[in-house]
Amino acid sequence: MKNHLVFVYGTLRKGGSNTSLLKHAKYIEHRCYTEGQLYDTGLGYPALVPEKDKWVTGELYEVSTSELEQLDELEDFVENRADNLYERNLAMVHTTNGIEEAFVYVMRIKKSHFILIVENDWITYLSK
Repeated sequence: MKNHLVFVYGTLRKGGSNTSLLKHAKYIEHRCYTEGQLYDTGLGYPALVPEKDKWVTGELYEVSTSELEQLDELEDFVENRADNLYERNLAMVHTTNGIEEAFVYVMRIKKSHFILIVENDWITYLSK
């Protein structure tokens, strides 16, 4: 069975409301980064929007194919569907051990009501 690296930045992070979906996943790194800008959707979860030279804080996990399918369902992602809420893209993730390529769920369209998360860290933002 093939495993996949996944960068998580919101409710899937440790202490987040959906962290239980990763209870059997291999926890690779606590504090790592990928390019983008975080926004509060106002719906209890963040959105990562691609943006150069901005760094989103997150965690890196190794997941099985079945776990990846569960994450796809949570993120409302279906491969080759035109109206996904999030797209599952490969991105470069900067870790303490170098750069890894991992899946990251990216919001397709930034909505006008989204609130900029200046810290670019969902957990820090929630603790304010």
